[in-house]
Amino acid sequence: MSFTLSLTRFFAVLTLAFMVAIGSAAWMEMNGIGRQWIGYYFIFVTLGAYAVIGLLSRTSDIHEYFVASRTVPGVYNGMATAADWMSAASFLGVAGTLFYSGFEALALLVGWTGGFVLIALLVAPYLRKFAYYSVGDFLAERYAGDDEGRLIRLFCILVTIAISFVYVIAQIYAVGLITSRFAGVEFGIGVFFGLAGVLVCSFLGGMRAVTWTAVAQCIVMIITMMLMIGSLWAFASRNPVQNLTHTEDISIPEYVKQQEERIAQDPREVQVRQWYQQEANRYQLLIDALPTSWEEGYEARRKNLELARYDGSSFQEIKQAERVLNEFPKNEREAKKLWGQQRQYFQDRVKASVPHFDVDRREGAGPGQSMFGFLAVAFTLMCGTVALPHIIVRFFTTPNASQTRWSVVVALGCILLVYLCSPWLSVISKVVVYDNLVGSSFKDIPNWISSWARITPDLAMLSDVNHDGIVQFAEVALSPDILVLITPEIAGLPFFLSGLIAAGGLAAALSTADGLLMTIAASLSHDLYYKVIDPKATAQRRVTMSKIALMSAALVAAWVTSLQPGNIVVLVGAAFALAASSLFVPLVAGIFWSNATRRGAMWAMGTGFFSSAVYLAISNAGFMASLNLNPVSLFGISGVASGVITVPLSALGMVLGSIWGGPKREMVDMIVTLRTPEQPFDSSKV
Repeated sequence: MSFTLSLTRFFAVLTLAFMVAIGSAAWMEMNGIGRQWIGYYFIFVTLGAYAVIGLLSRTSDIHEYFVASRTVPGVYNGMATAADWMSAASFLGVAGTLFYSGFEALALLVGWTGGFVLIALLVAPYLRKFAYYSVGDFLAERYAGDDEGRLIRLFCILVTIAISFVYVIAQIYAVGLITSRFAGVEFGIGVFFGLAGVLVCSFLGGMRAVTWTAVAQCIVMIITMMLMIGSLWAFASRNPVQNLTHTEDISIPEYVKQQEERIAQDPREVQVRQWYQQEANRYQLLIDALPTSWEEGYEARRKNLELARYDGSSFQEIKQAERVLNEFPKNEREAKKLWGQQRQYFQDRVKASVPHFDVDRREGAGPGQSMFGFLAVAFTLMCGTVALPHIIVRFFTTPNASQTRWSVVVALGCILLVYLCSPWLSVISKVVVYDNLVGSSFKDIPNWISSWARITPDLAMLSDVNHDGIVQFAEVALSPDILVLITPEIAGLPFFLSGLIAAGGLAAALSTADGLLMTIAASLSHDLYYKVIDPKATAQRRVTMSKIALMSAALVAAWVTSLQPGNIVVLVGAAFALAASSLFVPLVAGIFWSNATRRGAMWAMGTGFFSSAVYLAISNAGFMASLNLNPVSLFGISGVASGVITVPLSALGMVLGSIWGGPKREMVDMIVTLRTPEQPFDSSKV
């Protein structure tokens, strides 16, 4: 009780200090201190606080480093779990995805939240009965025993690292976006700058440091979300009534609906959407006419350059002709790839330009198809939640199964607090964009657009397609990844609120990245090095190997992220699909089906992982375009929803492999083998 009370006092002081920091930032802005300094202030104050907690939590004890000594109270483990869970996709990406996709994106909230209910029912209390360090420990012991479990452990290492690596790339990408914008550095530098923030939370103290910094990050996220919603709500509640042509008061959702109806029917908006469709059709015609279209295009540009050189053209005109030729595809294969990407871009712009929550009104989406896609995404994310390695490890840090159950309840409460705000944040962002951006003059756009475009042009673009000098909604291209961050700037609110949102987004990304990197390090140092390569390794050597693995994984992930691999929500969705397909069935069957065997578990993991990886690849437009192929979609299912196909395949592999035969190891045998003084055997709990 004294330990819990000390923690409560510490985090109460930390909460008060964060509120004081917010007030200080507001005071700085009122006294004329520049925006860049306010951005520095929020980033360095929060990173400094996490660094102090990480340093105070440093340890070399094997139990503290891997499972925080299994002494984390349920309430604080729940907050840490919520922080590990509420990644950049939850805090930043969900509202942005809802902004453009509406009803479809609500499947993210249903799947992720429902997944935690499944965790409480199917996994958490059962796994805590055993003194494990990793998912590999459970699967190896459950299906084979320590002496025969190397093969299944090795495959579990592969799957765990693949899932965690894809997930951590999305988090470091978010860190790079935030630090680049608010610290004023290039994206690549921002990624490695943010990497330092990840390492100070986990390198010295392992799971112990990750746990206590995650609790602090959970507090930062919740406070940030509440203040952000309050500020934007006050803005949105005031503005719509001023902009309506009549004086009757209406609700914000009704106002948004009216604006969307107007935008959908506005002749200028229709004109822009038609232009996008014409461009998509033009690129399709070029692709259909290959190789003739490429040969004619290349020859025309080559002749234009020759004429410029010999007819007395200026130096600038010659350079322009050279640039046009150099930018043209070098061969037929490159032309097909480039034109395919351009066609896909304009098709996406057509779809994003229709601002309706009701997806049934979008072209090609019937009611049945929309509902099936919704349920498929929700199912995949629910199963993926149960099987995420860095969340499962959280269940090994509590003192007992009862505390584990409470930690799930607390985590779900914290998550719901943020998720219930996301739809409203999306609606308020629509009000802000419709009132402060759509209909304004291109000459009057503030410089926030150039600040984000400087990081990468794809993040924020405004293009006067119909040349009328007025911003149409169809001419606005804002990445879902930055919509939450950019909304206060569009609204013209005080900049310290933007810095506050950056601090919340940074906390979300760092907390999840810490947990994921710790999971990768544990898989390499504990499962691979200790359990397979050197079973006689000392505790000190295992901790050292974990630190080396953590540093190496972080550097590799940062390098891959610097290449800007893709959208945050898409990357996170891919990680969930892989987890659902490969680990969900072996985990649940290992707990509830006594006839599950090692062969069945291997077949389940192999079938699920490889089928999911293949489907994610062939359904990804960018990847298929690099191979000069069109994306493949079975029954209209996206990669994020692929679990509706791959999880049943994994279950089929489990059933067939178990029926085929092989050694069987039941749960009661495991408990007898693994009972320890802290976890005495109790057959009534089987």
